[in-house]
Amino acid sequence: MKEKAALTDLYYRIWAFAMPVTSFLVMPSIQGTTIGYLMCFLSVPLVLLFGGRARKHWLHFVGAALLVWLIMFFTSQFADVMAPFDPDFSKVVLVDDTDPFTFVMRKSLFTQSAYVAAVVLYAAYVYHYYKPTWDQWLLAAITLFALYGMFEVAYYIATGQPGDFISNRAFGDQFGKGIVRSDGTVNGSSFQQIDVKGFPIQRLKALTGEPSMYAMSIFPFWVYFNATSRVRWPVWIIGLSLLMTTSSTVLIGYAVYSLIGVRKLGINPVKALIGLFVLCIIAYVLQDYIADLFKQMVTDKLEAKTESGSDRSLLFLESMRLWFHAAPLNQLVGVGFGYIRSTDLFSTLLVNIGVVGTVFISAMMLYPAFKLDWDPRGMALRQCCAATWTMMMVSVPEFAYLAPWTLVAMAYVRVRALKLARQHVDDRAAASAMRDAQDGASIGTAIGRHVRPEIGARIGSRFGPRGRHL
Repeated sequence: MKEKAALTDLYYRIWAFAMPVTSFLVMPSIQGTTIGYLMCFLSVPLVLLFGGRARKHWLHFVGAALLVWLIMFFTSQFADVMAPFDPDFSKVVLVDDTDPFTFVMRKSLFTQSAYVAAVVLYAAYVYHYYKPTWDQWLLAAITLFALYGMFEVAYYIATGQPGDFISNRAFGDQFGKGIVRSDGTVNGSSFQQIDVKGFPIQRLKALTGEPSMYAMSIFPFWVYFNATSRVRWPVWIIGLSLLMTTSSTVLIGYAVYSLIGVRKLGINPVKALIGLFVLCIIAYVLQDYIADLFKQMVTDKLEAKTESGSDRSLLFLESMRLWFHAAPLNQLVGVGFGYIRSTDLFSTLLVNIGVVGTVFISAMMLYPAFKLDWDPRGMALRQCCAATWTMMMVSVPEFAYLAPWTLVAMAYVRVRALKLARQHVDDRAAASAMRDAQDGASIGTAIGRHVRPEIGARIGSRFGPRGRHL
């Protein structure tokens, strides 16, 4: 049994380094063949052969997920068949844009479901086999990932050329700002830059699709390790890498993180004043740069002046318009998983899986946030769940990135541990009560054997049902 457990741990140590990478394919001609995704499917025979006692629960988990997918599949396709008209997909982005006319049983329904299967297998593995010793490997993996992103930025500053020598994933040219190859495809890791007072700087994205996806993937790890890691320099590197993305997604994550943290924040007035004074000095010295960055990161996007901001606004509105004009049953259960892709997960899910599916996914992600304790680790996992849900719903449509689901699964692990601990306490209390009751019964029996009969009658007469007789 020890060897089997060690094998599952060793497997995840490798998986931790592959899990955040999405721009490198083992087989470049086949989308989805990242090392992380392939390890999701390879985990099936590993669990079946060496899963130990957790194998049964893992099978139940995967079976329940399959049942949910089948329900969503049949209800959405039934709604499509019963719809009185076909929706107009011309103004939204289809996952499979080579076929703009098919409505029922689109090919992307099955290709995108393969990504869901990978996420389910990954979450099932983490939920059933997670050990606290995995944290050190996750910290090392995320730190290395951040350092690679910093290397890219430094390389661009030094040479003026992109420094990503690993990414090989290709998309069609609708992907946007990637490096366009001679065959018309675009590098799957998008190259974006920001101008700071006329000086171009690459936005950090490492081996993810784009800076906002890096922010969504890595921010939860910063939250978790900021609360739990005794070694601080990796946490600083991860935090700095998030700032170097210059992504508004990071600001959304920080906002949610801060709102939840306020409840348990003990503020020292002296430290607060010193911190505020230092921030004021930094803001005064760098006011021009900060104003320029804030304009490009926030105000221009909100006013749709940047390409990113205008794209987000337009696609969100068109996706919502498509849902609003859909048949009532399609509004309820969606047109089909993986049909369209907006720039946010909320409108993407609303069109694809309807109100029912969107509420279900939201409840699944946020449930631990309402059940976790307020211990530093528990609060960090609560912040991870809430921040991940918010960042996805507002600015990142990628549901199948493995990295953020790591912390969601770990949150469920802690919820389960808390539940078992409460049951253990309740069981101990019940056992103690039973022992006390048994002790009382034995005391009564012992007294009954040694008390003379006339004493019992005397006690009964003095303490009868109407009280003491004086």
